[in-house]
Amino acid sequence: MNRNILVEENKTNPSRAPEKGGRLIDRARNAFWMAPMSGITDVCFRQLMDEMGAGVLVSELVSAKGLVYNSEKTRKMLLIHDNPGTLVGLQLFGEEADDFVKVAHLVEERGADFLDINLGCPVKKVVQKGCGSALMRDPARLEVFLTRIRKNISLPLTVKMRTGWSAEELTIHECVAAAQNAGCEWVAIHGRTRVQGYDGRADWDLIAEVKQRTTLPIIGNGDLRDADRARTLLNETGVDAVMIGRGALRNPWIFKQCTGELGDTLDPSRLALLRRFYELLRAIHDTRRTLLYLRKLAVWLAYGYPGASAFRGAMFRTTTVKEVLEQAEEYFSGMEALPLPRFDEAEAFMMGGHG
Repeated sequence: MNRNILVEENKTNPSRAPEKGGRLIDRARNAFWMAPMSGITDVCFRQLMDEMGAGVLVSELVSAKGLVYNSEKTRKMLLIHDNPGTLVGLQLFGEEADDFVKVAHLVEERGADFLDINLGCPVKKVVQKGCGSALMRDPARLEVFLTRIRKNISLPLTVKMRTGWSAEELTIHECVAAAQNAGCEWVAIHGRTRVQGYDGRADWDLIAEVKQRTTLPIIGNGDLRDADRARTLLNETGVDAVMIGRGALRNPWIFKQCTGELGDTLDPSRLALLRRFYELLRAIHDTRRTLLYLRKLAVWLAYGYPGASAFRGAMFRTTTVKEVLEQAEEYFSGMEALPLPRFDEAEAFMMGGHG
């Protein structure tokens, strides 16, 4: 399919118009959601995770200012796949409330079920502009910011934040109150401060405390590397749902494991999953980006298996999709009967600023 035609056809999708009445969260497929990650959760990866059973899907962060300036590259990031099986939100970041108001119609026209605001990104170039987690430093201002947006858009509004700027500046309770007062549908909380980045451990005790002190739906996020831990923390903390990020990169079957839908055999197989991802990528992206994303997934799927390091090195020397698929078939063909490797909590994986 021609990429431009696909983008054009997806500009307005009446079948995805938000339903009226009731809580937005009650329309989620299940309580195990795909976390937004920069450079990862584009339209293709979201569709793949939709097919793998994720409860809710959220885009990578998109610049509201870029949309105001009509950046073609930024607008393409708003693409949503046809007929999603659950709620899909588009996440924006920015420092000016009016920018969100100006571009909210674009989010709605793409068929999003909600507009999500990023209040958690720790990346320097984002917080220096007053975006991301920098917005949590002044909860009173944040409430004014969110209220102006909520009152001037028709889509449901949600937010994703951290626990605060630093251990000395934990503003999570005040910021959740600001979101509730502004009329947000829910708050997703990554249990780390901005200063922590992705180091240390996510503070699930604090997330549980936040949940106990508010009636707003709370979604917990951080260090959910396996289905057992995701289910345990969902039950023990009382949160309304959990968001799984890095855990789903190495184990895309994690959502089916969480809901009990996965049997003893991986379905689809590792190789079938990789081939499906290729089908999705080539319909949207050019050859270079298709190759980049496909190699990444192949490498993530190999983590923890014998010979993974050599396979990883070989993957990043490939120059064509054909090579990727051929080498992946050779590598994974002997592993279909092997169980998924354990993702140890102490193991470093994707520790950069991905979202």
